[in-house]
Amino acid sequence: MNKDGSIGLNQRMGEKLRDEQRDKFMNLVTTEDIILKSVNEVSLFLYFAGTNSWLVLKDQNGKTIDEYTVVK
Repeated sequence: MNKDGSIGLNQRMGEKLRDEQRDKFMNLVTTEDIILKSVNEVSLFLYFAGTNSWLVLKDQNGKTIDEYTVVK
């Protein structure tokens, strides 16, 4: 939400992504694979942004997306 209480860009984009995929989930559970274009879209889809999905989303071993992409 914006400071004036209006819906912000991130929330509008998140709602748009959810609307585009609405036939692929029911009761907050996916029924088909949902393919998004970027980690940022995943964040918008799941959280309406405000979340760094590069660091929050982890595999079954606890490894983040960031860990998979950083060359050391």
